[in-house]
Amino acid sequence: MMLALVNLWMLLTALASVALLNYSPRTQRWGALVGLLGQPAWLYLTHVTGEAGMFTASIFFTVCYGHGVWQGFASRRRSHG
Repeated sequence: MMLALVNLWMLLTALASVALLNYSPRTQRWGALVGLLGQPAWLYLTHVTGEAGMFTASIFFTVCYGHGVWQGFASRRRSHG
């Protein structure tokens, strides 16, 4: 049951993230945030199943989503203030 919930978490955040990243420039920062919120599930599942390649890819995506969140939220506030 636990892994089913983690898989659902992964699926929903991945689909929503990709949709938001590709919908419009205004929604891209939200896509990065949703993607970042899904990364703990990806990191957990790939770690417990021993999938080293997918775990490494998940770390890469975590960094990319984190950068997107930083650019979309934190640096945007600085440039206006």
